[in-house]
Amino acid sequence: MDFDNTTISEADLTRLLPTCQRCRRLRRKCDTNLPACRLCLKGKAECTFFDHALQQTLPRSYVHSLLTRLSRLRAVQASVNGEVVPLTPFQPPHHERNASLTSTNLDPPTNDWGTYTSDLSFDKHFIIEHANPTCWQFLGSSSPYALVVEVLVHAQAKLGPMVHHPDYAGPEFWLNAQSTEVAEPLQPRATPSRTEIQMLIGLYMSTTNIMMNFFDPEDMTYEIDTYLRHHGSNVKYLAGKEAHQFFRVAMICAIASANKARHHSVYDTESMAYYAEGLQCVEEVTSDVSCDALQALLLLILFTLFQPRKGDLWKLLDFACRLSVELNYHTEPNDEYEDEKSRKRRRGIFWGLYCIERTMGQHLGRPSDLTEEIITAEYPAAINEATMADPEKIQSILTSHYYRLTYLRSEIFRELYLPALAPSLPRMWYEHSVESMLAWRRELHFIESNVGMGSMTCDMGFDTSICFLFQPLLLRALAATKEPMLGPEITEVIPRESYHSAVKVVDFYNKIFRGAEGTAWGMYPITIVSAHYIHQATITIMAHCLLAIDGRLPVVSFSRELSGEAEGPVDFHGIHEISGTCLILLNTLSKKWAGMVGILDIYKSLQAKVLPIMMRSGLG
Repeated sequence: MDFDNTTISEADLTRLLPTCQRCRRLRRKCDTNLPACRLCLKGKAECTFFDHALQQTLPRSYVHSLLTRLSRLRAVQASVNGEVVPLTPFQPPHHERNASLTSTNLDPPTNDWGTYTSDLSFDKHFIIEHANPTCWQFLGSSSPYALVVEVLVHAQAKLGPMVHHPDYAGPEFWLNAQSTEVAEPLQPRATPSRTEIQMLIGLYMSTTNIMMNFFDPEDMTYEIDTYLRHHGSNVKYLAGKEAHQFFRVAMICAIASANKARHHSVYDTESMAYYAEGLQCVEEVTSDVSCDALQALLLLILFTLFQPRKGDLWKLLDFACRLSVELNYHTEPNDEYEDEKSRKRRRGIFWGLYCIERTMGQHLGRPSDLTEEIITAEYPAAINEATMADPEKIQSILTSHYYRLTYLRSEIFRELYLPALAPSLPRMWYEHSVESMLAWRRELHFIESNVGMGSMTCDMGFDTSICFLFQPLLLRALAATKEPMLGPEITEVIPRESYHSAVKVVDFYNKIFRGAEGTAWGMYPITIVSAHYIHQATITIMAHCLLAIDGRLPVVSFSRELSGEAEGPVDFHGIHEISGTCLILLNTLSKKWAGMVGILDIYKSLQAKVLPIMMRSGLG
């Protein structure tokens, strides 16, 4: 969009807003104020209107957030063109769409909110095709690549040039996620045994389906019969229910094989064979507006998380999000004829999709297609002592609890990362954000040690969220300390909590990679989401090391519950062992996804220069 040629002003747009539903119901005159009309604001009611184009109810706060975003983008473009355009103050709406989404009763601090005084932007553009320098990829400041850039710039300014692998062509392993390979013709193969199919489906149901509850295991028995009956025939001519059943079994086996391949490399070939079989039905199973079509898209998404070059993940997520909204899965329909099984399936599908879409959006620094303002769907399950009494369902319930953390992260992302210019938020805001995540974690206090997909995801999710929250402070600290002299106006700090959480993430994934087959650790799926978290944790550790060597900025604790009474510099005890584990993890990832070799090389170069300095300085 060319903002300079925009002919309709924001004032004109707001005047086009229809009367809100509350004023229409009360037959009162409604103004066009944002984010809410005066009467709704006075009555402390949500101000909503019906959008005839989308055929759904939207809050005015959603329109307000879009206009605020537009204002910031105009300001950024004006700054690039050398013009001066004042930024519209940002006053984010802070409410939940329904009671089930509330995790803490703390009200956010209002002092200094919305004061954007920084002219820094940590968003990055990378060339993704060296043969075509005009082909760029945007990555926002929430991406680990943004932190890598600042770490390298800081290290080169303070320690001298870094040496990189000459064949490194950039962060390709998920930037070039779309398939560029010519599909090989499907080679006939022997029909897998029923026992093999049942084993793979059982593995999927006990791992991936616990984390993303898209399917009911009871429905799979008849679908195995369909798969075995049609295997080896002209599957591409299947239609309707049978096509969906064949596709589901093939893709579930492909995903489970990709997971199992970490222990038995032969399953890499099996995974691709199942995937090739499923692709024969892909047009048929994704051509209608139905739950089956949405589930087909979700299977393609899950497979692409294991094999990012076999599909355009971002486009698949976009299609799935649009279809979920078209099916009204983002809302609670209040349908008295909807049975409990259908209700559970609808909620599981929506929140599983939301979790993947938001996580990948945060990895890339992109806004969501599933905005929180339109969501009223309840979570698949609520965590309480009564529901946790069933040991068979405990892991699924914990996964549902993790969806709440994803929602909290999304709110943080919207306020901290989405603005066009880096916001300068007060310390109280960070303390409140940590407290909201701690309140989420405290709800697990009565759960006994029970290692499984849900509990592991919650543990990992908390520490990765702490790294995610404090990354902007590390970015600002690295940018400030690359200069020989700190200006008198520099007030940057180093967050203690992010270092210790990063170390926990590294330790968590070290246990996963070392996990024996058949154990929860050994079955936990390793996808590009895992690669992102490992990448972010390792580079966060290196950022703290560089800032400790510089030594000019204070280390600050934002939570006594996490940091105790610790004061002063970060304790880097065991940094050699920790850094060695980082290298092992990155090396393993580079063997799984070739594009990760560049990240491995960067870390090696940094480690070779940073650790000896830390030892000489007495920091290790």
